[in-house]
Amino acid sequence: MTQSIPRWSLPSQMALFGRNRRLGADGPATAAASTVVALLRGGLVSGCAIAIGTAAWLGHPADYLNADPALARLLRGMALIKGVIALAIVGAVFWRLAWPVAKRAGAAYLLCSWAVAGSTMLIWQLSYIVPAAVLFHAAALSLLWVGWRER
Repeated sequence: MTQSIPRWSLPSQMALFGRNRRLGADGPATAAASTVVALLRGGLVSGCAIAIGTAAWLGHPADYLNADPALARLLRGMALIKGVIALAIVGAVFWRLAWPVAKRAGAAYLLCSWAVAGSTMLIWQLSYIVPAAVLFHAAALSLLWVGWRER
């Protein structure tokens, strides 16, 4: 009588979902991979912070919005919704970068996440609304496309 080995064992499931990961636990290859993960995730977070800061520094409210406070409230509400979407995008990319990623896909993930974060701040600042909205949607769709096409 042979014993069948289950396809998914508990240790592999734990490794898949990020539990019990220790730096260098399985040798130098794991330590190098952990370093790459830390660099990519750090680049994601710091790049988003720089994009948000730059957009806040460059952005100034458009003059026509001072005349219509109801329009400004509506646009700020839309910017708040885009901010929630941007947080979900950055969170999903942060989660995705825990596993090995190709260089092109990693660069696309980072650049598009930075574009989403910066464009959201420009929309919140009520400046360059149309180009920022185009950039936001183009970057979000690009992230979906990269995620779909990634092997």
